[in-house]
Amino acid sequence: MGLNSTEVAYSFGQMGSVYHNSDDVAITSDSSGITAANDPIPTGAVFVAITFLEDSTFDANSGLVAENVKHYISTEGTSLGVTVSGGSVVDGPAASFPEGVTIYGRWTEIDLASGSCIAYIGY
Repeated sequence: MGLNSTEVAYSFGQMGSVYHNSDDVAITSDSSGITAANDPIPTGAVFVAITFLEDSTFDANSGLVAENVKHYISTEGTSLGVTVSGGSVVDGPAASFPEGVTIYGRWTEIDLASGSCIAYIGY
């Protein structure tokens, strides 16, 4: 039994990736899958990693939506029991992610207010 399985690969974003910038509409995952540039990704997929290509901020309204706000940073609700400005861990435009940083989690929506990123898709 090796660790080189399809299940492990899909968990680490090997379902593909999506380029996203602040000029684009939000990229989302829902019951019909992820839709980005009219290219649906299979049902159940989420964004598992985000690499920032330039200094970036998230839209203040649903800019980074976690699958579970208790486990992953989000612009909605609270995360890991930490409450910051307005009950959000990532306070929209106030929280800037520098170029070259990669964050890992499980997100269903990404909407940038500024900057650009590559969002990796997995299960």
